[in-house]
Amino acid sequence: MKPSHSALGFLAVAALIGILEWNSAQLAATNTLLLTDSQRAFVREQVLQTGVRIDVESGVDQAMASYIDDEILYREGLKLGLEKDDLIIKRRVVQKMRFLLEDMTPIAPPTHEQLQAWLEKNPQRYQTGQSVSFEHHFFSRGKRGDEALFHARDARQTLLAGGSIESDPFPLAASGVATHKDRLIKELGLPAGKAVFELPMNEWSAPVQSSMGVHLFKVTARNEGRTMTVQEAGGQLLSDLLAAQRDAVNKAGMAALRASYTILETP
Repeated sequence: MKPSHSALGFLAVAALIGILEWNSAQLAATNTLLLTDSQRAFVREQVLQTGVRIDVESGVDQAMASYIDDEILYREGLKLGLEKDDLIIKRRVVQKMRFLLEDMTPIAPPTHEQLQAWLEKNPQRYQTGQSVSFEHHFFSRGKRGDEALFHARDARQTLLAGGSIESDPFPLAASGVATHKDRLIKELGLPAGKAVFELPMNEWSAPVQSSMGVHLFKVTARNEGRTMTVQEAGGQLLSDLLAAQRDAVNKAGMAALRASYTILETP
């Protein structure tokens, strides 16, 4: 999918970052601390959000003093190189850089045509009316504890060999009747419910775990349903397409930034 912004925008971001880093290094190398109106306004807003009402000005003065102390300690730490090779700081800076790149490259709202094209490209994600009929054995974690998984594994081997087993009553989805996907996910939870619809036909599954215990399923019939319309897919379709567009733009941005670097390897 073609990104909505050119790589030149990312090179501009890289240049801006370089300027900001140079300015930060210059300020950190001096003992001059410039307090701007915007910084004071920010500190005041933070104090107000804490609910302080009796003496706001005293609270702001204390917060400003704390802000100044933090800035001084930060600059002194930079002078000592304490930020170097610190994995936590590195991850935080990387996270902020990703946010900065996203802020500089907004994604336009998808058109109906783009949503339709995404739907047609990924129909398996937007199915409705799916149902399965299945045989089911349940092993309760409440009754069997940690042994439920081991009992299910042994039971599966017995079933594969054509034998019969004893399992625990399961009060929700019934075996042998067509059960819709939404109902199964609601009763078993998302991972287990989805897993049932991905099983091959007429084969006992490996143990499938849910919050209640462990399950063995054999799907005996399947209705694939149909692909939703754009309107039916609604917010999920929009969210998925925006995520895909964001991923494409982020990759283009990283490629542009990477192209501005020379990567050397030690011999």
